[in-house]
Amino acid sequence: MDKLDLYREKVKTILTEYAEHKYSYGNIDVEKIFDKERDHYQILSIGWNNQKRIYNPIMHLDIKNEKIWIQENITEVDVAKELIEMGVPKSDVVIGFHPPEARQLTEFGVE
Repeated sequence: MDKLDLYREKVKTILTEYAEHKYSYGNIDVEKIFDKERDHYQILSIGWNNQKRIYNPIMHLDIKNEKIWIQENITEVDVAKELIEMGVPKSDVVIGFHPPEARQLTEFGVE
């Protein structure tokens, strides 16, 4: 399996695991959105809690230039750590929600 296919599988594995978690209130689903053609992967919450509409991205990961970009993560889960434990080198994990100048100060990929 080539690097890109391997990264796709790792990203889908992580998101699928966290998509299994259900909300304990309201009528809220967690949906997986996997765009394999453009390498955009996310889970989001969608539904209703009482009279309030719920629509929030939970995790959003992209694969760009053979690196995994963490674009959004509103959970307490350390997705970067999980990717590293799955064998992804730190240099191939980009914390996309950090400003570009701050990424240089981390031990992770820059771009």
